[in-house]
Amino acid sequence: MTCRLAATKDKPMTRTKLSLTSSLASLALLGSLAAGCDKNQPDLEPPQDDGTAQTEPEADPEPARVYPEPPAPTEQRPVNFPEVQKYELPNRLSVIIVENHEVPLVDVQLVVKAGTIHGELVAGMTASMLTEGTKKRTKAKIDESIEQVGSSLSAGAGEENAFITTRVMTPDLKLALDLVNDVVQNPKFDDEALGKLKEQQKTAVKGEKSDGGALAQRLVSQVLYPKGHPYAQPWSSDADIDGVTAESLREFHKTWYRPNNAYLILSGDVTKADVEKLVEKTLGKWKPAESFPSHPLETFKPEDYQGAVPTELTVHIVDRNQISSDIIIANINSVARNSPEWHKMAAVTKLFGGGMSSRLFRDIREDKKLTYNINSFQSSQKAVGAFAIVTQTKEAGEMLGLLFDHVERLRTSDPSETEFNATVNNMALSFPLQIETAGQIAGKVRTMQTYGLPDDYYNTYIDDVRAITMADIQATAAKHIHPIPVIVIVGKAMKVEKQLKDVKALEGAKIIKYNTELQPI
Repeated sequence: MTCRLAATKDKPMTRTKLSLTSSLASLALLGSLAAGCDKNQPDLEPPQDDGTAQTEPEADPEPARVYPEPPAPTEQRPVNFPEVQKYELPNRLSVIIVENHEVPLVDVQLVVKAGTIHGELVAGMTASMLTEGTKKRTKAKIDESIEQVGSSLSAGAGEENAFITTRVMTPDLKLALDLVNDVVQNPKFDDEALGKLKEQQKTAVKGEKSDGGALAQRLVSQVLYPKGHPYAQPWSSDADIDGVTAESLREFHKTWYRPNNAYLILSGDVTKADVEKLVEKTLGKWKPAESFPSHPLETFKPEDYQGAVPTELTVHIVDRNQISSDIIIANINSVARNSPEWHKMAAVTKLFGGGMSSRLFRDIREDKKLTYNINSFQSSQKAVGAFAIVTQTKEAGEMLGLLFDHVERLRTSDPSETEFNATVNNMALSFPLQIETAGQIAGKVRTMQTYGLPDDYYNTYIDDVRAITMADIQATAAKHIHPIPVIVIVGKAMKVEKQLKDVKALEGAKIIKYNTELQPI
């Protein structure tokens, strides 16, 4: 399609309609007292003007304040990630202990390798039902037991894993493990509780369909990955949700919720000697499986991802009546989470659109005032990575023109020394703040386990980041950010099409339109 658009000067903010203007108030001196006048005396008649001008000497102007430069940062101190201790129970459950005895707290995470990638609907609902009651405890009893020790017990599913988590005082660890063991082994999958969960799921889908950003994310995943890929699952219909039965959840649980498909993380005020017998008496009785179905990602080969890379520039527009347009520009690449280039790509996205000091934020938000928020991301995934720019604007054409220019600059030229140093320093100096608590450390351990990272991964993190060079930014961007991306826009289709007509970078681009059910129209 070849289009033209007249430029517009109207550049209001995004959907939040925030006003960035401010008013200034000024004070004026309305009167003055006569020299030597006693403020406790009544007002006197002013002296007669004798024709002689009386002027006060001008005061010397106050010198401009001089603010000293902030002190230079001191040399970064070594940061050692706590030792990760591992052992395995006879039933092949892996137990991971990370000691931190500063406070008497233990973060407990039982992770099962059965996330939404194994089936968005059934995996998510299975995990959500774990704390809804077991064969020996009602939901009320579970809640009462954990609340009596000032804590909570939660369960859910992410893309790769399901998890049961709690955090307790050290003396209450026995209770925590008993509850975790009960909900993972003996969920009841009660029909009444399942009925309530189904209604919640239907409401969640409706909410996603009524949100421009969520629509854009869902369509991007469907366009980005090969057809049928588990990263690109369609919405569940009401019929799909109603079709989930307690028996289907039991079957999913029986298949995937096994100790040899799980691991337990205990992070905090705990030692192996303290908990070895306790873990054995609870989770040690969990029955392992002889085998598991193949992982959903095993179906897809590298050539499948290569075949999904677009060769023709296409703009996918979801026609929705909203003031601002939600925009995502994305491409898949070879930087999976365990890639040796992960840190370099993280630096690229940080410099480009990762926060208020990033290039996109400073130019497109602060200078051009085209949006309230803009970010770039590199997704954490097992098979492949995905780079994306996410924003909202009323001026989709001008925005896309600027983004194409920025991507081209990122791919073809080195960053300035200032922005490069700021990026690397931020990544390195902020790392200690990410491992301050037992929960944060448990999260890092879960990342290592999920993506097969080495046990010393975070011990060498700062050195690996400091080893990134300025030339790595341009080379990594050129390699992994494609010149022909997937473009998704959610907004008024007629308005968006007009705005795109004068974007030189989109000349000849194909346009596909969708309704809010993401069906082509």
